[in-house]
Amino acid sequence: MTRQTKPRLSDVAKLAGVSLGTASNVFSYPAKVRPEVRERVHAAAERLHYLGPDPAARLMRRGKVNAIGIVAPAQFRTADALRNPSFQMFMCGVAEVCDEEGTNVVIIPDPAVSPAINSALVDAFIFGQVEHLSVARPAEMRKLPFVVVDFDGGEGVNSVRIDARTGGYLAAKHLLDLGHRRFAVMSFLRTFDPAIYHPPGPQRDGSIAGMPIDREKMEGYRRAFAEHGLNIDDIPVVQAHPWDKSAAALLLHHAPDATALLSMAAMQGVSLIAEAKRRGRRVPDDLSVVGFNDIPEAQHSDPPLTVIDARNAEKGRIAARMVFNPCQPTAKMLNPSLVVRGSTAPAMLSNRQS
Repeated sequence: MTRQTKPRLSDVAKLAGVSLGTASNVFSYPAKVRPEVRERVHAAAERLHYLGPDPAARLMRRGKVNAIGIVAPAQFRTADALRNPSFQMFMCGVAEVCDEEGTNVVIIPDPAVSPAINSALVDAFIFGQVEHLSVARPAEMRKLPFVVVDFDGGEGVNSVRIDARTGGYLAAKHLLDLGHRRFAVMSFLRTFDPAIYHPPGPQRDGSIAGMPIDREKMEGYRRAFAEHGLNIDDIPVVQAHPWDKSAAALLLHHAPDATALLSMAAMQGVSLIAEAKRRGRRVPDDLSVVGFNDIPEAQHSDPPLTVIDARNAEKGRIAARMVFNPCQPTAKMLNPSLVVRGSTAPAMLSNRQS
């Protein structure tokens, strides 16, 4: 072998004095080889500057790349997804199962903002927070297993989602049970456009909650309000991306008399607490706030934010197990729970409405 020739596994096996099969097991199934033999093979590989089996060749032999692709939620690029605490928790849930299976994780941007999904080298896809099933078309065309998240894909499609209607209902009911009757809502804007104020008025649901999961949260709010004789159409709404720092000021400006705020994202709730304090409004004495999704930032805000736990990590674990254990497609719905912290308190008698 000349110095310029790329070393092969057979060269390593010959130098280590083992069979080609044994050398292959050292790199692919090390637990099958005795420690002293593994050390001898690794020493030979180091001496020959052999870096291991060619991944491309392995792919051609096995037909798999040993990777699961997590597709970012609608309108999210990869960097946006990595900055999102709720999606981070979801990805951790997927990664836990992938670690158990010895499989890699690949983050893929939403197909609406990048065509990367068409060339991604993965064995299956997990689509985070789907807007419509057409987003999974690339997976169907490539005949790869996939799971959709926070979306009912219908018969024959693996899906896992939170019962967002119940989550919205629990959030609003908690505040109503505390005596609050003056509300404002922070809805979810899935783009980075400026925050939008929607004045009270009928027929607003389609414009102030575009994603299926957002509409379901709004339906939950509506149901709770109706049980107490309130109409959600009479409540001011601001629609904003969670990272829009102007949104909290916009909502508090247009709802100066509100004693309770509902936010569809935990980061929105954290921002609302900070903006209320900046304006001299005490949380929860003057203003109660409830967010959606339990994230570390919610636990560490001042005061800690009351939230609906949407079980993001558990959704990730379930989604990953679905793609690793292909069987009859199933639709899994998880129950949310209310986590009461320091950002909510009973409304003062002077602020209650009959």
